[in-house]
Amino acid sequence: MKSVSEKYKTKGMYLDDIIMAAAAFEVGVQSLGLPTDDSKEPEKKVVLGVMGGPWTIGTNIVAANLKAHGFEVIDAGSDISAEQIVQTVVDSKARIVASAIYLMQTEPEVAKLEEELWKRGIRHKIRTILSGPAASPALAEKYNVDAYVRDVNDLVLKVKEYSKDFKTEMTSYDRVMTSLKYKEPDRVPFMPFAQTFCAKFAGIPFSEYVSKAEKFAEGQIKAYNAFGWDALCFSSDVGIYAGACGAKIDFPYDDVPRIAKPVLNHGKIYEDFKNLDMPDPMKSGRLTESIKAIELAKKEVGDEIPIIGWTEGPFQGITLFAGADPFVFFFINDHPDEFKEILDWYADFEIEVAQAMYEAGADIIGMGETSAYFMSPKFFERFCLEPEKKACKAISRMGMPVLIHCCGYVPQCIHFTKESNPGGAIQFDYQVDLKWAKNLLQDKVTIMGNLNYNKLTKATTRQVYEDCSKHIKIAGEGGGYWLAFGCEIPRELPIENMRAIMRAAKTTGKYPIKK
Repeated sequence: MKSVSEKYKTKGMYLDDIIMAAAAFEVGVQSLGLPTDDSKEPEKKVVLGVMGGPWTIGTNIVAANLKAHGFEVIDAGSDISAEQIVQTVVDSKARIVASAIYLMQTEPEVAKLEEELWKRGIRHKIRTILSGPAASPALAEKYNVDAYVRDVNDLVLKVKEYSKDFKTEMTSYDRVMTSLKYKEPDRVPFMPFAQTFCAKFAGIPFSEYVSKAEKFAEGQIKAYNAFGWDALCFSSDVGIYAGACGAKIDFPYDDVPRIAKPVLNHGKIYEDFKNLDMPDPMKSGRLTESIKAIELAKKEVGDEIPIIGWTEGPFQGITLFAGADPFVFFFINDHPDEFKEILDWYADFEIEVAQAMYEAGADIIGMGETSAYFMSPKFFERFCLEPEKKACKAISRMGMPVLIHCCGYVPQCIHFTKESNPGGAIQFDYQVDLKWAKNLLQDKVTIMGNLNYNKLTKATTRQVYEDCSKHIKIAGEGGGYWLAFGCEIPRELPIENMRAIMRAAKTTGKYPIKK
């Protein structure tokens, strides 16, 4: 069949000779007693389908070659729709789809095939291959098809590659945890920090998304099923912890909640603090809902994917308690000991929340600390370091690594994470030089970031892929790197750009990384 394929490609063959060759192969398979049932593993199953036109000869040759290499072939048919191919994939549980188009007017079906796989929530589990006279590398790239092949020999090689990848594929949980140990997993993980994006993608008003456990979990799981991210991230909004302690929060219908009246008021910060009671995380409104959302998600995804519970770090938490009022710095300067007492109290509160999230099923704890990392190194060391260290150490003892989040221009304080959060991770923004940070944190703290959300929202899919590949090549080698945005994934990010990000993680991000 390999010989027939080469002759068909280079010299051409008459139809009767092709049919006889394919038939002889089938007789040989049956004579040898080779298995033809569905007993093979999903990664050894390949669905074939031709969209537009009854082009069966090429399919017969491809099928025979794949069978000769030990693959089970499920032929969805010729002149069929993308939906029919996807249904065949679902029914057979195959992991590889090889489709072909012979006429340019069939191009929309390529887009439909990819879209239908996304809608079914299985695209991230599948590898797609495109071939045929009307196909091209540009067409495959345009619609985020995993690979384009020119002929049957290339197709067999690509199918073998994907099948091998599936055999060695890690779960998202193992992938993330391996990377945290500064070891190379199967590929670079993509980690989401997504609030408004998930709500919009799932069609949930943001006020409901951040207020109801069921909606919170639904939004995260729908995005995960569509894109194949390597974590669920239950970050919410800056008002959730202040609200748990009595702050008044405004709730726009489909926008981010805002702190309308703070917990700690200017002029009586310490007095207000002394009147605070430590909230019960399981009796604290939206905070409780976020913990319940973790529990719901854990029941849905099990141990296959890590769940990130989200907190605010001590310094950022207290500044939000004060309504993010810059005048809090006058209190800090005048009453440093009282302020340290407040920070220590908040660290205890954060530890209590993390414990509740751990019991609900969280595997990692995110800690929003942007405000702290904006400060000067002198200020950070005096006020922020010890409470952050206290919280990180306690959470790590529970068995959860800590992910510190700090967006914006913050290189002046990043080095403190080697002391406060060794073995954990830090997410920082595109303003920080990635190569410099990798060298700084090498073997101590995993880096999450630092894609430019402003740039990639308006970029083409090719630009997105190339930018992600650049980040991976800078920071991915040796583990200790999670591909991600420097801050929240914008709600306006085009879906096709998110797909291009995942394609880069699965191709350029495959270890060993090729420079």
